[in-house]
Amino acid sequence: MTVVCAWCQRLGRAAVLGEKEPLDQAVITHGICDEHALVVLAEARRLEIPVRAVDSRAP
Repeated sequence: MTVVCAWCQRLGRAAVLGEKEPLDQAVITHGICDEHALVVLAEARRLEIPVRAVDSRAP
């Protein structure tokens, strides 16, 4: 299987990240490249929503 970055592919850029077993199958699977992983993590941190404490003892 060929692994491609879904974000790069959507932008029309070269997206091949590598190969993954089974190597004999001509199938594409998706992942994320380092550049786009940083973008996604930065966005997630920017949009971080505080989690309220839940009292499990409450009825």
